Amino acid sequence: MSNFPSHPVSSHASSAQAAQARAELDLLHSVLDAEAQHDWNPQDPDNASPLTALEATWEAADFSQEALASNAQKLWAAAAQLWPAAPSLALRLQAEFASRMPVELLSQIAERVQAIADNGRPLLDQLVAAVDETLTGWDAGDLRVIARPMALAMRDGHGDVVEATLRSIRADADWEALSDLEKARLSLAIARYGFAQLDD
Repeated sequence: MSNFPSHPVSSHASSAQAAQARAELDLLHSVLDAEAQHDWNPQDPDNASPLTALEATWEAADFSQEALASNAQKLWAAAAQLWPAAPSLALRLQAEFASRMPVELLSQIAERVQAIADNGRPLLDQLVAAVDETLTGWDAGDLRVIARPMALAMRDGHGDVVEATLRSIRADADWEALSDLEKARLSLAIARYGFAQLDD
């Protein structure tokens, strides 16, 4: 036998571990104990009385349709003051591209973008659908070929394709002076910009 006492640190550590193990077992037993009573059981008839009392005060209050409508109007007015409405997509597109495309066509693209955004279809299909009414003489397959770089650009993180497309189209030319290909590329770039605005 050794004349040295047992190491105090190791005995302290083992007693702390034992205490922690006991606490964990107690917690496990209290969670898994089928006999344990919880404070609130919604199926217990004794717990129904507080809810019944609350429902009675609700029913006794004067909540006529007129009062509810008036209070709802006040709530929505207060919310509108707290969160100013963002400009509509049509207004944002007009502010950005009114010098490059007629306002009617911008509004049409904005309306289509909002209607088909987040419909689960691939972005490429959404781009084509957003401009197919604006570009009536185009085949959907041809539009897909033009739109593909714009749809794929955002997926791989290179958003420069949309800006490059916009820069490559004559900015000083009137819409009617643009070629059909330029109109298609510009329309698709504007639609892609619109989808990006909705994502923000």
